[in-house]
Amino acid sequence: MPVPKRTVADPDLSDFLLRACHDLRGPARVIRTHAELFLRDPEPPADFRERLGFLVDGARKIDRLIDALAGYSLALRIEPSSWRPISMSTLLRSALARLRDDLQAGGGQVINGELPRVSGDPDRLMELWEHLLRNSIQHRGPAPPRIRIEAARAEAGAWTFAVRDNGPGVEAADLDRIFRPFEHGPGQRTGPGMGLAICRAIVERHGGTIWAESAAGAGAAFFFTLPAVEPS
Repeated sequence: MPVPKRTVADPDLSDFLLRACHDLRGPARVIRTHAELFLRDPEPPADFRERLGFLVDGARKIDRLIDALAGYSLALRIEPSSWRPISMSTLLRSALARLRDDLQAGGGQVINGELPRVSGDPDRLMELWEHLLRNSIQHRGPAPPRIRIEAARAEAGAWTFAVRDNGPGVEAADLDRIFRPFEHGPGQRTGPGMGLAICRAIVERHGGTIWAESAAGAGAAFFFTLPAVEPS
């Protein structure tokens, strides 16, 4: 299946860069402000540890955002030369191993059968699973997360995968917006807001599509297509 060359229109690129600058500027300003206060004080102030906490927290936010931007950049640079036949079950197990602590902490459960083999970049496809699962774990409702993963044959040469959760769901008007960089659900601010944008970039660079279906309060289902491994 040919890989479409995704181009970013100038307004989209401009908006992306402005959002990145905005999200970096906040924690950078906090670090600078408290560092300047330290320099002005001849003796350690009474709230020394509190100010130091602000510095550490700001640095961590910048670090997380830089990691997210690097992940997004890698997703946009996927080339067919990195593709090979790979079992999606194998990649899912690897992603679950990395998320084991988060799942156990929230009493989460992932239900899946054997998944098919696809053609793609193994590292980026494992990252796809990790971001989709982390999204369902973080954006959970009052009940422990229950995530069901399925696959079905799509049109010739492709598989459709589904990741369904029992979370609070997504408003219909937000189903496309959540795949944009730096976007968060209503009342949610658990990270840079790049996870689903990275998922979209990975899937589209593999010649597939990704979308979500949901109703508020009824959980969400994320679907994506990937090229199948055809028998030789």
